[in-house]
Amino acid sequence: MLKETWWRWRHLLANEWQGRRHRQVYFVTDSANWSFKWDAHYITTGLSQRIGAAVPTLTTPWHLRHQIIVFGNRYPWFFGPRNRLHRSNTLFLTWFHGDPDDPDPNMRTMFDQLPQALDPMVGIVVTCSISRDILLRYGVLETKLVTIPLGVDLNRFTPPTPEQRRLSRQSLEISDEMFCIGSFQKDGTGWGDGQTPKLVKGPDVFLETLSRLTIPRHRLMVLLTGPARGYVKQGLTQMGIPWRHRFLDDYHEIVSCYHALDAYLIGSRAEGGPKALPESWACGVPVVSTRVGMPADCIQSGSNGFLADIEDTHSLATALDTLFFQPDLYQSCRQGGLTSVRGLDWSIIADGYFQMIKEHL
Repeated sequence: MLKETWWRWRHLLANEWQGRRHRQVYFVTDSANWSFKWDAHYITTGLSQRIGAAVPTLTTPWHLRHQIIVFGNRYPWFFGPRNRLHRSNTLFLTWFHGDPDDPDPNMRTMFDQLPQALDPMVGIVVTCSISRDILLRYGVLETKLVTIPLGVDLNRFTPPTPEQRRLSRQSLEISDEMFCIGSFQKDGTGWGDGQTPKLVKGPDVFLETLSRLTIPRHRLMVLLTGPARGYVKQGLTQMGIPWRHRFLDDYHEIVSCYHALDAYLIGSRAEGGPKALPESWACGVPVVSTRVGMPADCIQSGSNGFLADIEDTHSLATALDTLFFQPDLYQSCRQGGLTSVRGLDWSIIADGYFQMIKEHL
């Protein structure tokens, strides 16, 4: 009996020692087949190349011990059984974005748990200065915060050739003379028609901006993707502005939608990205945005796009009019975006994650 107990404890200790010696990096994400999935793909691919070992993705990390765990999606941490996770693990988390005034109950729940919920984290990734400042105000330690923006696949998101642009517009039934403004996000509440606006995403700001444009209506077109766009579609119809809405089965199909655009409008009140900024830039599409998230950090008005204060629909409309009526400035902003996006390739973003975790490997 004593001998059997001794061998069992020896086996357990040997496994424990092996776990400590062979620390592996795991990346936690959700099961949705959309942009979070591809974020995880690009980050783990880059990490795997730098570490020299595969970085698995998973949705349930609670069984792990003595490992390095990167929560690329914060929801499993905030809403999962995190007390089950062994304290021997080294933890990192990507916060992305969050507005304490957002009425969304999930967002409210996460802010109510700060900073205690993030105390076990060794490092916390934020994508922009605004998100960093918010977490600091909620008591998260500055030494834990690392700013790593959202990335883009510069091999896949590229400026269109004239033929690619022609084919994209043809498939969307957008004529050549139309000035096409894009909005590729979910900005309605729920997953139905989206008639109730999600105000943090600024669908009302988007519509009011378009109502102020001096661009001739017969030259104006709006292209939408994403679910729950009913509020915006109804508003565009009431204003007499033609629109197209495309549901995408695969996230990467969005590239051809960018190829049809002349400009992209972000009217949000809070963002961590959005990913539309680097994606638009990579496809040669100038961006007009409120002062949120990555645009607040990255856009230099008149150089690589235009910035306006939150809810300043007059300035947003003036910027879009400028892009329409001043072709030289349009080309300058287009080229400025193509230059700025070079530092946002996913391989560079993945290296930021590697630099954050390398001392713990």
